[in-house]
Amino acid sequence: MAERLTTADAGTIKRNALRISLVAISSVFAFEFVAGFLTNSLALVTDGTHALLDAVVTAVLIIATTLALKPRDVDHTYGHGKIETIGGFIGGVALFVIAIFFIYEATVRIAAISGAAPLVKPGTIGFAAVIYTLAVDGFRITILRRAMKKTDVPSAGVTTLKADFYHAFADLASTTVALVGLWLVAAGFGQGDSIAAIILGGFLAYLSSRFAYQNAMELTDVISPKLVATVRQAANATEGVLECKDIKMRRVGREIFVEATITLHAEITFEDAHGISAQVEDNIAKSLSGASLDVKPENITVHFEPTGNADLPPESLIEKTASRIRGVKGVHNILVSRIGSTDSVGISLHIQVNRSATLTEAHAISNAVEDSIRGQLKGVENITVHLEPLMPEIGGMEPIADNTMQDSIREIILGESDIKKVGKIATYRTAANILKIDADCAFSNAKGDMTIEQIHERVSEIEKQIRAQYPGSIVTIHAEPS
Repeated sequence: MAERLTTADAGTIKRNALRISLVAISSVFAFEFVAGFLTNSLALVTDGTHALLDAVVTAVLIIATTLALKPRDVDHTYGHGKIETIGGFIGGVALFVIAIFFIYEATVRIAAISGAAPLVKPGTIGFAAVIYTLAVDGFRITILRRAMKKTDVPSAGVTTLKADFYHAFADLASTTVALVGLWLVAAGFGQGDSIAAIILGGFLAYLSSRFAYQNAMELTDVISPKLVATVRQAANATEGVLECKDIKMRRVGREIFVEATITLHAEITFEDAHGISAQVEDNIAKSLSGASLDVKPENITVHFEPTGNADLPPESLIEKTASRIRGVKGVHNILVSRIGSTDSVGISLHIQVNRSATLTEAHAISNAVEDSIRGQLKGVENITVHLEPLMPEIGGMEPIADNTMQDSIREIILGESDIKKVGKIATYRTAANILKIDADCAFSNAKGDMTIEQIHERVSEIEKQIRAQYPGSIVTIHAEPS
């Protein structure tokens, strides 16, 4: 399997082919121009002038190819590939002008030599110049065709080579017309070459105008609707994508750049959203791989957006809305209740704030949460926000061997009538000098009908009593059945 051709290697092949073509066409100009004057052949002088113009255009294409290979910079963030397109456009326009000139000259000749003796004086040097030019044109076509085949792969680009190839073909055709003209004049038919030149000029005008038009459209960033549809289909077919909303594409030389915006479920994590986005980029690259384009992963950008709030469950929307409020450290226990048979709802939720926050500061946070929720949900009749202190981060705990403290904690727990026994009691001091108390206890629950909610209420009451005895402590009671 052939090794993939790099952009630098392709550029070298293109420049070498164009340089050889430039040298060859310059020699044609010199030979035909001299031969044209010696034989008084307007066809040879015109064809020589054509060769001179081709030499100038080829030089422009070499410059365009060299500039197109420059890496991206601060002034050309998409690279310099458009310069190659400009070179192709210039080549197409120049060829069109030459074609029109052929038609005009042929028409003038027909009108000028009607009933008169031929203007051309065929000679050995004239036929030698034509034969040499045909050989050079054939050589150029071979060299350029080989270079086009070698570089007709992603990241190579053949726009400038194609322009010079068309010019070489035009040279071959126009030189053939000159040869036919000389032969017809030698045979006594002076208008034959002019008629052939008009036919050839019309064909070249069509070919060059089409080529110039294609390059002009690329300069305006036109893109095939089929390519856009291919990208959209690849994005929509990716699992997790709800919709591909917007696609922007542009070609720069043989490279193609893609920007796509997709919508995802708002409740998924950022990590999952990023994974889906990466999969969309991979699917787009695969879908364009058969389009003879250079599809680089770094040239594909996928933006993801969450779906609208209307698609979210109210609990999720409330959590997202409350979490965005400055000062809110946590949101839980969200309850949304419809009021009677109306469309109004009542909302209650618990939010955590810093333990050091004052009542005034916490109340301001609560009001901000309520206002934000009302702005996101319609039909909210009342909102109850329960404020809770945020538990501090616990680190560097050291056990405390204090029997007096443990006995007092045990006494508080056993002071409740429905406590059957107290298990292990552990006391610690954190690195932030906060007392942490953990205790196990068993409820008598003689009838066995106490619910977890009732147990939670009893445990909360015990924890409250211990915190009253040891202010600022963190108390955790683990309840077990008897």
